[in-house]
Amino acid sequence: MIVAPAVVSAQAYGELNIGDVRARFHAHGLIGCNLATNTAAFEVPKGGGVHALYTAGLWVAGMSSDNQLKLAAMQYESGTESDYYTGPLSVDGTASTNATMMAAYNNVVTVTRDQVEQHLAYHACLGDPNCDPAIAFPGYQTPQSIIYWPAMNADPDFAPYQAPFIDFDLDGVYNPAAGDVPCILGDQALYFVFNDKGGPHLLTGGQGIGIEVQAMAFAYNSGDPYLDQTVFVHYHLINRGTQTLTNARVGLFNDFDLGCGEDDFVGTDPARNLTYVYNGDELDQGCLGAAGYGAQPPAFGMIMIKGPYRDDNGMDQEVSSLLPAWNGTGFGDGIIDNEKHGLSTAMHMYRAGDPCCTDPVQPSHYYNYLRGIWKDGTPLAYGAAGYPVTPTPTNCLFSFPGDSDPDGVGIPDGSLVAPWSDMYTPLSPDRRTIISMGPFTLEAGAHHDLLLAYVYARAESGGALASVQALQSRVDSVTAFAQTLPLWSNMREVFQGGCQEQIGQGVADIAEGSLRLYPVPASISVQLDAPKELVGALLTLRDATGRVILQQRVLPDRNTIDVSRLAPGLYTCEALSRHARFTGRLVKE
Repeated sequence: MIVAPAVVSAQAYGELNIGDVRARFHAHGLIGCNLATNTAAFEVPKGGGVHALYTAGLWVAGMSSDNQLKLAAMQYESGTESDYYTGPLSVDGTASTNATMMAAYNNVVTVTRDQVEQHLAYHACLGDPNCDPAIAFPGYQTPQSIIYWPAMNADPDFAPYQAPFIDFDLDGVYNPAAGDVPCILGDQALYFVFNDKGGPHLLTGGQGIGIEVQAMAFAYNSGDPYLDQTVFVHYHLINRGTQTLTNARVGLFNDFDLGCGEDDFVGTDPARNLTYVYNGDELDQGCLGAAGYGAQPPAFGMIMIKGPYRDDNGMDQEVSSLLPAWNGTGFGDGIIDNEKHGLSTAMHMYRAGDPCCTDPVQPSHYYNYLRGIWKDGTPLAYGAAGYPVTPTPTNCLFSFPGDSDPDGVGIPDGSLVAPWSDMYTPLSPDRRTIISMGPFTLEAGAHHDLLLAYVYARAESGGALASVQALQSRVDSVTAFAQTLPLWSNMREVFQGGCQEQIGQGVADIAEGSLRLYPVPASISVQLDAPKELVGALLTLRDATGRVILQQRVLPDRNTIDVSRLAPGLYTCEALSRHARFTGRLVKE
């Protein structure tokens, strides 16, 4: 593992700033917030001095086999009030880490596509007798961000491959001096890794899970405002623990402060998987030291473009008007067991007021909010402030959907109801939102990929609600764009195994071959003799349903594939590099 010098390791945050947004991400997973000043750090448009988000973070919870709640969450914390810590977790069965590992990963590495492409071009020039690097690339030096990209971890207790990279010389080892470069999304990307087992859960008091999150935030400089004012976040979530959690939920907490957060309203558009904020009146004045957006205020929100996998059932589930087929992905596409959750619930809470509906304090409060339930166990109710005021309330799943759910999908009994928006008094106190996806079974060793985006829009006229409509239109464009990303069909496989294709290397001319796997059948391990063209490739095992079961890099000569923990059955194997694609099968007895 390459360890950055102290000046880099001390940088506990990075900022996306290539487009028309300046957004801060912290190494332990916190989004937004300048922790030194406790002020917002998500400026959009960039350079305007006004911010749309105060802070945001990932929540994960579920029940263990002995009926214990396992929980990790993030809200406002600094390093003294957190459930999350920097760095990966061990793969030796303990899901643990140590101070040295956490210090090594206490940084957010920033890389641009220009840096990646120039580095590749420089090393291509070195190998081209018709190219003089002194003329084509005078004074070229490898950027520090490429040198310290956390691609590999040398500690045998941890997964050897971490941040994705393009293996230029196909030797299976990340070496920028040989032409290797980070594999990124967007025109600028931030990469960081965090976990929930580096110490006690000081925020929630909850029991640890063993979650490792490999995160990449990315943005574009396209010249088109809808994309340049958007920030994407890709989470690769791994359960490194040994316990399988049932009734698991994954959520995102957002404290939107749209300029002045004292006059904000919030809403949900469940069909678009959108939670958003807009101004409660037509003038956003500054307050509490924060600048306001002024007249004709904008709207801002977060969309969950792809959620976690639903539990397998051996079928391609049909598209329907019911959750989760209504707003999830992978339904009715002919592929078995690739369905993913959209928003399952969306709640709001308040900075102050009735204790039923303020920030969570106990572990059960966090889990309740993830399930669409108030702190005291009362379900979210349709109408007014969302807390039931009648003996026979209409329970619901989404706060303030406006008229975006005309079919009543968010009402458990399917009742049709009038539009409901956050337009009641008082304007304050400050709202926060939490969206959730689930329930699902978070199996030990499971991998889940999440993709979300923060989107901004400001109508030219028509007031605050016109900006909400402009936001919904932009969300549609961003979602359509996301479906063109290399990671859309299967995030982990393409993101790690198809990095070369992102730089323009096609797959049409690569060599095809068969993997030499033995013994067949096997009970403990399978051997693979790797030809030269496969060294550095990503080897992927899939079960009979097509689900990815195991992935590892192909090393020179003989490779060992551990199948001892696999269920008996037939597995397909694929090894993909820039120059070759080899396939095969193995049988676990």
